[in-house]
Amino acid sequence: MRRAGAFPLAILIVAALAALSPLPAVGADPAGAARGSRVLATGDSMIQIVDSFLASRLERRRGVRVISDAHISTGLSKPFLFNWPKYASGQMRRHRPRVTVMFIGANDGYPLRTRSGSVACCGRAWSNQYARVARRVMRTYRRGAGRVYWLLLPQARGGPFRQVFPAVNAGLRRAARGMKRVRLVHLNRVFTPHGRFRSAMRYHGRVVTVRQPDGVHLSVAGASIAATKVIAAIDRDRALRRRRARRR
Repeated sequence: MRRAGAFPLAILIVAALAALSPLPAVGADPAGAARGSRVLATGDSMIQIVDSFLASRLERRRGVRVISDAHISTGLSKPFLFNWPKYASGQMRRHRPRVTVMFIGANDGYPLRTRSGSVACCGRAWSNQYARVARRVMRTYRRGAGRVYWLLLPQARGGPFRQVFPAVNAGLRRAARGMKRVRLVHLNRVFTPHGRFRSAMRYHGRVVTVRQPDGVHLSVAGASIAATKVIAAIDRDRALRRRRARRR
């Protein structure tokens, strides 16, 4: 676990080295971002490195403050370890972000409690219950005029993740359905189209390794691409644009 706003030295070094890569990135501010706006990048270990790229690009080029708050090995189905609905409320009180970027789920797959008992992963009933928990967190993050960008999981290479990741994504799709100011970022389509795992892919004319050796997490290049997709979605929504002063 790491505190909000703190970046492990290793990740900072990795991100700095990756900045030297010719991989295309989002450029200057096309949406007229309000300087000093806050973006909360949060989740489990999946958000790490992605958050570093968000900070590098949004802070340096647009003057937007990125607050990184990753909690490794946590999940929405693990309230016995970490209560995300409760913690999300505290995050909103402390930081009041205009945008929240959430990436979580690699550690999920635990049975979820229902009114009649509990349900095991990874069928429809589990995804439905996961959706209820995720929807509660989404509602918290969009308080006020906040916007939420929730990243879907790219399929894993093997093991129980192969069943858990699609079940998590199914729950997130149900949770976000019909919710205003909540957008899903379909990294599953970017990195694992049709559910096919690939450790490398062609991106802007180059073949790049996009997954770490564990077959779960994104590599540095993959995290760079993910951050690009997130910022593009934020720009399409003009979520960080300067707000017009109200007329009296």
